[in-house]
Amino acid sequence: MNNSYKTFHRSCSQLANKISVVLVRPEQPGNVGSIARALANMGIEGELCIVSAPNIITEESYKLAKHAKDRLEKVLHFTSLEECLDRQRELSELKPILSLAATARIGSAKRPHPTRVREAVQRAIPKLALNEIERLILVFGPESCGLTNEEISICDWVVTIPSLQQYRSLNLAQSVLIFCYEANMAMLEDWEKLETPKLSSKEKLIQHMLQISEDVGFILPGDPFKMRPRLEEIFSGLPNHIKEIKTLHGLLDQVRRSVTKGTADIKGRYRHVLSKDKENGIRQ
Repeated sequence: MNNSYKTFHRSCSQLANKISVVLVRPEQPGNVGSIARALANMGIEGELCIVSAPNIITEESYKLAKHAKDRLEKVLHFTSLEECLDRQRELSELKPILSLAATARIGSAKRPHPTRVREAVQRAIPKLALNEIERLILVFGPESCGLTNEEISICDWVVTIPSLQQYRSLNLAQSVLIFCYEANMAMLEDWEKLETPKLSSKEKLIQHMLQISEDVGFILPGDPFKMRPRLEEIFSGLPNHIKEIKTLHGLLDQVRRSVTKGTADIKGRYRHVLSKDKENGIRQ
């Protein structure tokens, strides 16, 4: 086994240790066992957390877990999703966490439109690899009704698995397996790109807009209102090719200069034009 492969394997393992799965009020012991097995299959080594279901692990769970029985023995129990996410934040120390709420429902006035799982995970794993976030949390609701609007509101992104409109509901264990599969594939396929990341023109524009949002105080220190993930979700809908993208960067730079100066920085932006007009005026 050569050194580059060892480094690659170790790096992926380090990422996998930072991906946790949270099951909110699971109803079927067999699903919990199957989920433990799915985590082992996909190499997801973070915590398996269960919310408000203290007696859900039974003999059936261990039977379906197969070779992953040890994952069931390490399960952490919490009384609420908020308590569980608070623990994840404590583990991350100073860096933020990113929580993905899984849902089969479409968006509404009280529930944001979900992002497809592949797109969401492919955006999330680079954040984990590049240390923009410390932990990635995958959150799933109960089999019968899914996450409530309140539970979804305390997560960062809303994510769905594309399926036929006529029958959108998936088994809980299957849903977790699909999320973990996508996470595993993202870690394996994108790692070389993450080693020397190169942002696309769209990604550079998004980063520029987020930085301006922080500069003008729209995103507060610590982001208590989770404006950064909201804006990222909005900006991700931009087309990959944006005409006159330099003009947009120029607008954002102008906003930053004007905020710093405390007034419209016309001279900073149009100094060449103004100096030329002034020169022409003197000649006349």
